[in-house]
Amino acid sequence: MKKLLYLTTIILMSFSTIQNEPIERIGIKGPIEFNKTVFSLAWSEKPNANYYVQEYLPKNETVEKFNELITVNVFVMDVSVENGIQQKVNELTKRKETDKVCNFSVINSPDGKESILDCILSSEKNGELEIVEFIIYRYKQIELENHKKALLIYSYSKRSYGENITPFLKKLGTERTDLLNVMIAKELPNIKLNE
Repeated sequence: MKKLLYLTTIILMSFSTIQNEPIERIGIKGPIEFNKTVFSLAWSEKPNANYYVQEYLPKNETVEKFNELITVNVFVMDVSVENGIQQKVNELTKRKETDKVCNFSVINSPDGKESILDCILSSEKNGELEIVEFIIYRYKQIELENHKKALLIYSYSKRSYGENITPFLKKLGTERTDLLNVMIAKELPNIKLNE
């Protein structure tokens, strides 16, 4: 159970810390392609000894205000995909109490080695929707070079702001399946920690 506490550091919406030169720590310098969009490393952090996170953005987007984002989280600990997904389900179930847009679903691979959770989240300002974000998380337990187990969480986010939210939500109704298929087909990167 103690190991799962680290997973609570996965946030529901993107980090927004400004960083001049991101440090590549997990062997994915980029660029990364997802759904015909190219993403470059924009932000990285190592919040503790067992947790690495890197964010990738399309050209001319920022971590403070983006339309699309790829995030790679690596937790160096023996946590199963099932337990990782359950932690996120618990977070989102609690969030639904205060976020009227929040909803999610989980898809498990036939072999049980991977799971995908997709969700929609929102934030309000003065009673009006300010941001809506659609996120797909792909969970996989991996083995690192030193034979340590790790949980890889590869995610894609798509956001909309203010007056663009309603058309975004309408379009998402048809785009969601396509984006899930892209995530399912995506070859996950090999993780190589740069200590």
